[in-house]
Amino acid sequence: MTIPPEQNPEPLYPPDLLTADQPVKPWRIAQVKSRREKALASYLAGKDIGYYLPMYWRPQASKKRQRHSLVPLFAGYLFFQADDFDRYAALRTNHISRIIDVKDPVTLVHELRNIQKALSGDRPVFPVEFLNTGQLVRIKKGPLKDVEGIIERKDRGCRLILSVTHIMQSVSVEVDADMVESLWGRT
Repeated sequence: MTIPPEQNPEPLYPPDLLTADQPVKPWRIAQVKSRREKALASYLAGKDIGYYLPMYWRPQASKKRQRHSLVPLFAGYLFFQADDFDRYAALRTNHISRIIDVKDPVTLVHELRNIQKALSGDRPVFPVEFLNTGQLVRIKKGPLKDVEGIIERKDRGCRLILSVTHIMQSVSVEVDADMVESLWGRT
């Protein structure tokens, strides 16, 4: 079911969730049942449980007009902070098929900050197949300065792959070749 854009949940709740140095509660990843990411996000916001649900605008086929839907960037996943009590409350929603406990929250938050920064830029971002190989690079100038990812070269320009290793999912953002610098020794 498609909902109007104004009824979509906020992608980040509370807005400063990814800027906190030390998380108040442990990070967890909800693997949700089919197409239940937004419903879970709305529930978590109502219970004052912090979450991150990155979303992007996907074009939809229509003969009469151009339409777009706001869809989760990582289909089937939602990132949230929850103690055991909040974890149980989330599980009771019947939206979740399993919860992944995050063993390295520092890496997860770093990767999610990169995703959030890419989404707030002016370049299109869309999901791609997870890549574990390739050259690790950092963007050295522009609005995505200091974002790190794996570079995938194409005929025109470059495509930077930003990965969330905890769920083995990636997204892609187009960048100019002269905007990146290699991070040798960190691959």
